[in-house]
Amino acid sequence: MVRKKFQELPDDIAFCSNIFMIFGLPTHRLKENPTFWIKKSNSYDLIITRDPKCEIPYGCYARMNQIFIDTEVRTKNTNVIDVGRSFRDYTQKLGYKDGKANKGLAKQLLNYVTSSIKLDIKDSNPGHVSGIHTVVAKAWDFFFDVPNPEQLTLFEGKIILSEDYARYIHDHSVPLDMNMIRCFKRNPLALDFYRFLAYRNNELNKTISFPDHLLFQQLGTDQEAIKVTRNRLKKILQLIRIYWPVNAKFEDGFFELRPSPPAVQHRLSSKTPITITNKNAVDN
Repeated sequence: MVRKKFQELPDDIAFCSNIFMIFGLPTHRLKENPTFWIKKSNSYDLIITRDPKCEIPYGCYARMNQIFIDTEVRTKNTNVIDVGRSFRDYTQKLGYKDGKANKGLAKQLLNYVTSSIKLDIKDSNPGHVSGIHTVVAKAWDFFFDVPNPEQLTLFEGKIILSEDYARYIHDHSVPLDMNMIRCFKRNPLALDFYRFLAYRNNELNKTISFPDHLLFQQLGTDQEAIKVTRNRLKKILQLIRIYWPVNAKFEDGFFELRPSPPAVQHRLSSKTPITITNKNAVDN
């Protein structure tokens, strides 16, 4: 079944900034709707702060929105994101079929573009502090009539990313196989695991091994269900290997990754400088 889905999809490339290849967003809505969400690793601290009227982005729709925006920035070299003139336009851009995506997709897009992101980079050198703190978008203007997905608006919906965030995406993104992304579009754990593998394998020149519960923490899984999570990830890894021969395994409570072929087996064109639109409103 998975093989058939892959064969039906066009050969395509997506991009994702390293922030969300290192950290997985929440898989479900956070209890009591906290103002901010913190995720930590040995090298980074990530803090996402929500808009007062929204929520912390979560679930598979949040991930697909984020990957779409990162791909637009990296491939079109702009901070202006075109989301189409109808809800159907947008769902098709993300690979969802009619009737398969609901208002959650639009809700998670708003959650994401109205949030702010702070990434602290840890350094062992005393006194050295670095990071990035920025809103995701400066302006947005789109209308999605979810009950009537074909309803057209007079103008293209647009999102204007903040310059700092767009430049970060453009400079720190890793290519992904869009076929793989679309096949996992309803599985947030699989999306996170695939992106983690693609990121860690990028320029990897030696075997890395660490307790697998550390991997579970980065992917945002339930720490009280380690055995269940391990079994789920083993099955996801088997599916990934059908199309990408990544040399990874779970064994004796550890996760091991050896240098493998890149996640995208295509020669990429040289990166073009990004063009920034410095506007605080969308012109229609």
